Amino acid sequence: MNDSLFNQLKKNFPIPQGTKKEPYLILFDAYTGMGKSTVSKVIAQKDNSLIINNDEIRSFINDYQDKTNIKSLFQKYRLEEALKNHNSCILDSCFCHNYHQKLSYYQSLGYKYYIIRLECSSSTIKKRLASRHQNEPTSTTYQDYLWMVNNVPRVPDELITFTINTEQDLEPQIGTFLTKFNLKEDI
Repeated sequence: MNDSLFNQLKKNFPIPQGTKKEPYLILFDAYTGMGKSTVSKVIAQKDNSLIINNDEIRSFINDYQDKTNIKSLFQKYRLEEALKNHNSCILDSCFCHNYHQKLSYYQSLGYKYYIIRLECSSSTIKKRLASRHQNEPTSTTYQDYLWMVNNVPRVPDELITFTINTEQDLEPQIGTFLTKFNLKEDI
């Protein structure tokens, strides 16, 4: 790993000291365009969690196609340091890609985790991605979404902790999730 790039990562993405007595992870069973970033932001506001965003790191290392393993190494470093610093973490990424491997890693960390399934119609996703692509030409497209639908299986139902429909009002759904699992107790 390039030491100067790693030092720049630490400078650009500092790990704050958190307040969680028992930090936890929030993972998303969702494809591109389903609302992971939006839901992450709402949850983070309500429960004071840290968002670990894959797109930020892709942009930072200028690797939008994930051709290197650096993104994974950086994200693991950020996640592990954030948890050690008493931060609950929301992984703003697609957990369903290789979820067996990812689940094994997350379980090895020893923290509680919640897998949230996001639901959304294809027509809404198509509109979201078209709008996003106009503003950010390097962003994913509807074709990327269709590829995922056809090639990346969703996480099995028995592993899903909670489901959120991103076409409906997020506030009450996220409030129900946080209340159901007592996740606001140590803020």
